[in-house]
Amino acid sequence: MNLAAKLHKIAQLEDRAFVSEMYRRVLDREPDEEGTAHRLRQLGRGTSKHRVLIEILQTDEALGLFAHSANAGQDDKNDKASHAIRRLFAMKHEPFVHCLYRELLCREPDQPAYAGYVDALNRGRAKSAVFARFVSSSEFESLLGLDKYSFARRALDQLILSFYK
Repeated sequence: MNLAAKLHKIAQLEDRAFVSEMYRRVLDREPDEEGTAHRLRQLGRGTSKHRVLIEILQTDEALGLFAHSANAGQDDKNDKASHAIRRLFAMKHEPFVHCLYRELLCREPDQPAYAGYVDALNRGRAKSAVFARFVSSSEFESLLGLDKYSFARRALDQLILSFYK
């Protein structure tokens, strides 16, 4: 299961379960009372689950966790999103960008943007900044917002297209 599918699956849960699993699978920890209350208030005010998830993915806590990739490849069967993201952050620049497209947008990269991201990384831009650009993109947000059948159809279509390239 790719990263977008793991995150999409979390977003399909009921509010309280969504918040708890988001903390466990993205931040690798149990939710605290204050954070849980804050996120539930956001949802109660009408903030979408995919927007809350995108916010969590861009927090200093999350980006710091992802950048610390010491154990990134040790447990490939782990289904936590945080472990998948750590594996991405452990990659060299070109595979990192390529996998961001595949794992977050469920598609192959378009060459000009791919080259731009790789060049930015080669010139010193932080991987966390590139990751944040992907998860804050309207394409990623709209993908997370799809119902489970539309999401599966989109992911399968992209997989089939990439097979024939």
